[in-house]
Formats: sequence, structure tokens, C-alpha cells
Amino acid sequence: MNILVAVEELRIGGAQTFALRLAQALHEAGHCVFLYNMYWQYTEHDLVKRLAPDVELLQYNPVSKSLDNLLLRSDGWMQRHGHSSALRLGSLRKHLKQVIEEKNIQVISSNTFKADQLCAQVLRELPHIPLVVTMHGDYEQFLSAYQQGHIHAIPSYIQLLTETVGRINGVAYLSEQNLEALRPTVVGAVTGHIHLKQIYNGLEGRFSDEAAYFTRKALEVPAEALVYGMVARGVPEKGWVPVIQAFQRLQKDVTRPLRLLLIGASQFVDQLRKEYQSNQDIQFLGFINNPVDCIASLDVGILASSLKESLPNSIAEYLFCGKAVISTNVGEIQRMIRTDDDHEAGILIDFPTEGLADADQLYQAMLQYATNESLLKQHQTWAPDAFAKFNMDRCVAAYTSLYQDCLNAMHTAALV
Repeated sequence: MNILVAVEELRIGGAQTFALRLAQALHEAGHCVFLYNMYWQYTEHDLVKRLAPDVELLQYNPVSKSLDNLLLRSDGWMQRHGHSSALRLGSLRKHLKQVIEEKNIQVISSNTFKADQLCAQVLRELPHIPLVVTMHGDYEQFLSAYQQGHIHAIPSYIQLLTETVGRINGVAYLSEQNLEALRPTVVGAVTGHIHLKQIYNGLEGRFSDEAAYFTRKALEVPAEALVYGMVARGVPEKGWVPVIQAFQRLQKDVTRPLRLLLIGASQFVDQLRKEYQSNQDIQFLGFINNPVDCIASLDVGILASSLKESLPNSIAEYLFCGKAVISTNVGEIQRMIRTDDDHEAGILIDFPTEGLADADQLYQAMLQYATNESLLKQHQTWAPDAFAKFNMDRCVAAYTSLYQDCLNAMHTAALV
């Protein structure tokens, strides 16, 4: 099968990481796979090389990159001021159509709404090619921003959503909450033709040559220390501050050596690094190419997100490395940490109705692991069993089945 895996950008992020891993896994399963990226400006080539080394990357390369950057900034300015703008889209549509025809693409597997929107527009002229989208959580986040009149909301989002959904043939969703944007009360398009399938993101966890830099010895972590850690984007909503507050409180109440490793980068994280630099047991490690290299040194992985997460990549990575989990209870996280025998490899705290995660609940969860060694070991033992649901072979089989269902349905419709 000739498959085009489309993304909006190729910077570090859950949707982008999964798209790269899926593309590589589909290639290894014998398919002819190509990657399509909307923004050459936002391509981390090291990330692509590491996660999808055998997949050809296709992206729009304008004659004048300075002009393209100007158009990109203009589009961004227009959107921030509540106006729709498509100064760059015309060239993108032309380029994508050319790619589809030249590579004889049979199925497009798109990730993130803006990539889905572009593909839907192009495929209206190519009605024989199915569009399968993976809902990573951005649809409902854009919907919420639009309904609340947020300053960064996509202008005319409901109209764009309706137009896009009308050309979608298949949806792979991670959590039931992803389907909110497809409800008849939200979208004006008929959705009965769409093949729906819940598919958990696959994870082919691999340690890299850089793992040696993140061992406990390399990080100067005492052998007897209990190590907590969090891998997250560098935005406040991921719960950086309440995690640090809970850890500081734990330090006062527990005599055992403790360490907190924080993995992620942004200006916000840089500010936190300066604010807490006097605490030698809190280590900010910045951006790490392959997070599992560092997660291996943890005892407990944390995600204190107040965002409407679906299937957070970091939770799957914690489980892959056999770590107990502390997380807010949102999206599929409870099912993620649950084994087939209904054991849970972690402790969940309440998802906040407003504001950030509750630092006291985080403290109580961290305290349980610090004072109950048998509980910690039991949850760590269950973690690999919980991870089994993220087997990449299982994920690829589910996607190829969905692709084939959509192809068969389009073929049948063409014969009617």
C-alpha cells in the first residue's frame, strides 16, 4: 500500500512523535510510506532521522524562503486578530496534490487538524483516495478555545471543521473525548460514512547511544535515592510548579534521599531552573532526544497535566521502562496504566476543574511511594504488563485494517 503520513510540523510533541513512529513501522511492515510536512520551518531533522530513518520526507520547499516566512508570519498575525488567512495555503495545496499524484498515493494518514484540513481540501479533487485522520486531542482543544472566544482560537473553526469532516473517511481516536468534535450538535457535516476505530498509539521503545549520559551514576544520583521524574512540554499546564512544590514538601517529611529529574525545555522551564537552582535535588535536564534514555533512571514517572490529554506519550514511556506512575486522571490514562488483570501500575489524582493540578494530592501520592516500598515495587512490576497494549505491531495491524476498510468502502461506493 502506498501511504502518505501527513503532519503539520515535525517538532517534538506527542502527535508528531507518533506520526514518525507509525511511518517507520508501516515501512518495516512492507508498505511504501512517505512523510509530508506542511512547514519546512518547523522540522527537527535529528528527530526525523532517529524515529523514521527509512521514510522519505516530502515537504514544500518554496523558491523564496524569505517570502514564505513572511507569508507564515502574516497568516499568524491575521489569526491572532481573529481573521481567517490562507496566503500560503494555495501553494501548499498545489504541492501536496503534485506529491500525491507523483507517488501514486493510495491512502493518506493525517495527524493534527491543520494537516487534516489541508489534505481534505486537496482530496476533494481526488475522490478515490481515502483520508484517515488520527485524533490526538487537538480537535476538542480548538473547539473549546473557539467556544470560549479565546484570543488564539482558529477563526471560523466550526465552518472549517465541518468542511474537513465532510471529506474524512476514517478516524482513529485515542479516547472517547476525541469524538466530541464529531457530535451532530457541533459539526454540520454528515458523519455516518466515517469508519471509527479506537487505536492506541504504538511505541517501539529503544534506548540510544546517549543513554550512558543519563544513568544514575552519570547524573550523580545516590544509589539509595528515590527518584521521581517528569517528561513534558515546557508549558505551565503540564504541572511543573505543583510537582516541584509537592517534591519540596516531601523533602521536609522524608529522611530518605530524594531526587526530582525534570525533562523538557522552554523559556518557562528556564525561569523555573533559575528559581529553584539552590535545591540540589531538583535537576532540570532540558530537552532530551530520546526520553526513555533518562526515564530508565527513575523510580516514579509523573504527569500532572491540567490539559485535556488523550493518550500521553510520556505515560507509555514510563510503563515501557517499568516505572510506577503518578498522573492526573484524564483521557485514557487510567486505562493506560491498567493491566489485563485490572491492576493499576500507578496512582491517579483528580483532574483539576480549573487551574493547575493539586500540589497536595501530588504530595500524598509521592509520599505513598516514599513510605511503602512494597507498593512501589508492585506497581513497577505491573508496568510492563500495562505497556503491552502499546505494542507497535498491534498498532500497525489496526491501522492497516482501518485503511483497507476505507478503501473497500470507497470502491463499493464507486460501483453503485
